[in-house]
Amino acid sequence: MRSILPLLFLCCCVVLSAETVQLRKNGNIVSFEYITQDEDTITVQIPGKDAVFTYKWDDLDQDWIKKNNPKIWAERELLTKADDKKMDKPKADEVDPFAKEVAPEDTKTILRNLSIAVQDGLHGMPIVNIEATCKEFDGVDETSFWKGYEDLKKASKGPLALGKEKEAALLVDKTPEKPEKTDTPAAKQPKPTNTNKGKANKENKTNGTTQRNPENLAHETEAKKDFDADVRPFTLLGYLRSFADGSPKSKMAWIMFRRSTEDRKNAVALLRKYETMSGELAEKTADRNTKTDALVLKKTFGAAADTLEKVTRDIATLTIDPRLQQDCGAVLAKIQPLLK
Repeated sequence: MRSILPLLFLCCCVVLSAETVQLRKNGNIVSFEYITQDEDTITVQIPGKDAVFTYKWDDLDQDWIKKNNPKIWAERELLTKADDKKMDKPKADEVDPFAKEVAPEDTKTILRNLSIAVQDGLHGMPIVNIEATCKEFDGVDETSFWKGYEDLKKASKGPLALGKEKEAALLVDKTPEKPEKTDTPAAKQPKPTNTNKGKANKENKTNGTTQRNPENLAHETEAKKDFDADVRPFTLLGYLRSFADGSPKSKMAWIMFRRSTEDRKNAVALLRKYETMSGELAEKTADRNTKTDALVLKKTFGAAADTLEKVTRDIATLTIDPRLQQDCGAVLAKIQPLLK
């Protein structure tokens, strides 16, 4: 019996020392024995009873509790501040790896990243009135335009790891060569003429109207559908290849590029980004070779960005600036070995 008395005395002391807290909710004030709290709730007990209640802080009159229970409220403020610090400063292993772009440590990394970035999709020009577009340039018909449209798509999405011969073949007109003349009877036979086609053209000219090729109409319908659906069939790589090639078929890419404000802005912005990146690497590196290579890249990307930035819709000529061909070729030469 004597051994139990000290335990009972200690229990009474704990009960007597329980901290009282007053809470206010919906205008009612009730006194409780305080148990614990966290950032969102407070747990209390009715004095002299076993019933335990947990209330959300948002459901209570916090202004009144703060004024009448300063000790409890001070503890709450400590908890909320600690929670804010956890939110503001996440652990190193919880930081999003994509939250901040990592600066490249060498020029190979810059070129590798750029070789990937130039393959990101671009919209191309808005398809509104192709006939009017072709009329801006002498000697451009709609069939040639759509052929160039498809050629640019191939240059943008075709095999990327190509040798010089295959790279050039990608941009060379694939029109089959005419067979050499022979003395065989078949060679001497006259070519059949399409009298219906000639008759139709004659009627169209007589009526003052131009009958559009059904294939061209199909191309236009498909292109409009892709543009509206946010399909991005072109890439900066395709433009670079076309301009660097400088062949007659690259003129269609030139027409589309000068009429696509969005593509021009994205192309220039990307080259400016890597121009800046190369300059920063040149400044911070201690390696002499890396510094030299980085400065060369900075100049190459900057020159191409300057030239592309000068292209506007107001340039109503099919003559491509030789500087554009040279600068795009220089960029392409840098990234070509890393294309995959």
